[in-house]
Amino acid sequence: MSSKTAESKTLDSLKDLMLKPEKEQIQRIEDRLDDPMVRAKEISQTLPEAISLSIINNNKLSRVIQPVIDESIKVSVKNNPKALADAIFPVLGPGIRKAISSTIMGMIQSLNQMLNHSFSIQGLKWRFEAFKTKKQFAEIILLHTLVYQVEQIFLIHRDSGIVLEHVVTKDAITQDPDLVSGMLTAIQNFVKDSFQTDDEDGLETLRIGSDRSVWIENGEQALIAAVIRGTPPLNLRIKYRELIEEIHIKSGAALKKFNGDSLPFSIFREQLKDGLHFQEKVNKKQISFLTWFIIFLILTSLGLWGFSLFKTNMMWTGYLERLKNQKGLIIVSAQKNQGIYHISGLRDPLAKDPLNLLQKEEEKRIKITTHWKPFYSLDPGFILQRAHKLLKPPSTIKLELSGNSILARGKASQDWIETFQKTALTIPGIDGFEEGLIQNIDKEKLNNTVKGLMAIKVYFENNSTNLVKEQEQRLTQVYQKIKAIQMLQFKLKEPLQIVITGHADSSGTEKLNLKLSRNRAENIFNYLTGLGINSSFLTISGVGNNKPLKKENDKDDRQYNRAVSFDTFYLLSTKGS
Repeated sequence: MSSKTAESKTLDSLKDLMLKPEKEQIQRIEDRLDDPMVRAKEISQTLPEAISLSIINNNKLSRVIQPVIDESIKVSVKNNPKALADAIFPVLGPGIRKAISSTIMGMIQSLNQMLNHSFSIQGLKWRFEAFKTKKQFAEIILLHTLVYQVEQIFLIHRDSGIVLEHVVTKDAITQDPDLVSGMLTAIQNFVKDSFQTDDEDGLETLRIGSDRSVWIENGEQALIAAVIRGTPPLNLRIKYRELIEEIHIKSGAALKKFNGDSLPFSIFREQLKDGLHFQEKVNKKQISFLTWFIIFLILTSLGLWGFSLFKTNMMWTGYLERLKNQKGLIIVSAQKNQGIYHISGLRDPLAKDPLNLLQKEEEKRIKITTHWKPFYSLDPGFILQRAHKLLKPPSTIKLELSGNSILARGKASQDWIETFQKTALTIPGIDGFEEGLIQNIDKEKLNNTVKGLMAIKVYFENNSTNLVKEQEQRLTQVYQKIKAIQMLQFKLKEPLQIVITGHADSSGTEKLNLKLSRNRAENIFNYLTGLGINSSFLTISGVGNNKPLKKENDKDDRQYNRAVSFDTFYLLSTKGS
């Protein structure tokens, strides 16, 4: 009996020794499942990631939660509507105040115009016109005085005061845009600090002299400032408001992350140009019958012959002026002889045909003979045209001129790069070329293919040169990549040598492992050369277990080391020669 008891105790001790960790782990799992606080803490840690994944994948969580949120809002409004009103009041309040302020400003503007013209002679005429047409007096005043021109428009970053874009009319007198922006920003800050206005409120109109004003439309991150001469209509402010809203919609993120680079906002240049509106007051005067009669007598007295000669000379002068302004044409002489106009000069092959510049009426009235000698114009436009014609760049290449040198920028194949190097200096007007900005597509392909080859490992059975099952597809990939590398390195004139390295796991002796690893490398070498790969392009090596691919901790790691890997190196001596 005592022996059985001792045996039982020994068996229990053995069970505790073998199963104690598993029992403790099972006990911890049971404690975690039984404790609701632990489960709540774990769910709180994973819930944000689960919501993020749901939004990224199919947003199913939003569709499930939406009815619950809608019902909660309805119940909240029904039970306590004041809470929701208090929450949205800070957003709606400033918007409503701003809309009312803009309307009142427009009314004040119309009222000022009406008061200015009420007690003048012109005002009395307009009152009579309002009575006759049954229109309001203020409407008649606006109709006659609505003369204005938008001279400049600034797009300014609110926080930094930097000019993001600036457009100006042709004849407007301008100052440094950054100086003007700094002035407006300083005035805005002065108004804000002096009168303690909110961020969304601020200066909207700045009057300069008697006939010029600056309209400012503020956005969250940027503002539009328009310099206007005269009296513009109120709907122009609405257009600018819509424009600043569109800019924030399209480039809100760029405005928030603005770091001083205004290039991303050049896309709004055309829209800002469209905001350079103008309206001129036109006073039409009727020419009296007597004036027309006198003009008719004068023209008749001059005679049809004089008029015809004058018109012909004007046509000739206009045509000659167009020829002088035409690129690729140089007029050496132009003279009239016995009613025929003779022109001689130099013409670039890419220039337009001079006879095509004649209008239909000019062809009937002017008799012209031309004599042109060919020459190559050094106009940048013609040089680039010749470059495109000779080089035939792909769509991924952009040609530019830098002085007398041609610069190629973009991606191209090795064949086109060699064509560029050989042909660039043969283009008239080109003294040099720059190819440093060209990305060689074939070189990128070679590098990517080499990386792909080096990532492949071919695995073998334990203590054998036989491949593990389903390795045939990898061998096909190896062959395809080595074949592609062989073609690309020949094309790029950059000879590569591919090293096939055999490996073995740590089991077995070092001598046997070295032999086994080399046999594995030779196995792959024979397979590749049998498919047509040049043997001089390949090098084999067996490293046994001296250079393991992975540190061996288990049987999977040992299987990983029973493999063949691939590496490459340039033949420096051949490349240098």
